[in-house]
Amino acid sequence: MGLRSLKPEDWIELDSDYPRFHADKARRIASPRGPKCSITLPEAYPAALELLDELVAYLPARYPSLYQRTPSGGIKNRFSGEVLETSQRPLPEDPMQMCGRLTQDDLALMIERPDGQYYLLAGSVLLPGFWRVEDKLGMPLSEIHTSGDVPQYREKLEKGMMNFFRRLKVDEVVGRNNYFFQVDDDLAWSWSIGDEESEHVSWSTAEKDRAIEHHYFRSERQSLRRLPKSGAVVFTIRTYFHRIMDIAEEDYVPGRLASAVRSWGEDVSRYKGKERYGDVLLEFLDKKHAEQVARGLDLSKEDEVRAYPY
Repeated sequence: MGLRSLKPEDWIELDSDYPRFHADKARRIASPRGPKCSITLPEAYPAALELLDELVAYLPARYPSLYQRTPSGGIKNRFSGEVLETSQRPLPEDPMQMCGRLTQDDLALMIERPDGQYYLLAGSVLLPGFWRVEDKLGMPLSEIHTSGDVPQYREKLEKGMMNFFRRLKVDEVVGRNNYFFQVDDDLAWSWSIGDEESEHVSWSTAEKDRAIEHHYFRSERQSLRRLPKSGAVVFTIRTYFHRIMDIAEEDYVPGRLASAVRSWGEDVSRYKGKERYGDVLLEFLDKKHAEQVARGLDLSKEDEVRAYPY
């Protein structure tokens, strides 16, 4: 699963791209699709309120230049001027939607039921790229992954992931990273795989061999922690989204990324849509790598200076 321990203060990560993420989330919330992106099932409502309280306590302490507690117990976004009255009852909007407004991350709540399995029962997934929360809502952990055809989930990941969820302690925060490629520039939804309102979406609809100018690197920084009162597991998904042409200017990245793509088996290649963009991507990365070597890049020092992409 590639998990690593995170410091509690690093639970939520914000950066200079915050204005774009905030604007995209606000646009999505206000759109007709908004109610489908942030959903809290009744069973998960107490956990969603707890998550909201956790964020209201954490964010002003961690990012005081951006967030401020209000006298009424709510939170003010200093960047946008928004004030969220999180102590109001009833809340003015879905609690997960309020959580989503506060972070660059998408958020999901996994809750254990009497059968011992964890179910996705609440989420604010406004910038998912390739999946829709309404498709997964109410599913147990294993079905979420098998319905998405995650490679080798049954064979290599299922047992370990189930055990991890059961054993996760309240005082632990763990993280992992993944990466994908996208052949359009929409952070919220990769329209290349089909319209977001379509019943079925697939890489098969993406235009094949688009020019490298349209290729984007999409990496998710995911974290998991257990809420102390409800016991729900919070799953955060922070996306980093950059043009391939930009990240390929960094030393070692073209060669390292090309090597990673070539290491994919057939199942991973199919899952990540390699057939639609792989030839163009690898040709470009190989060219950039050759240029870096020609200007004197010392490949023997890569491990000393690079730990990226994940």
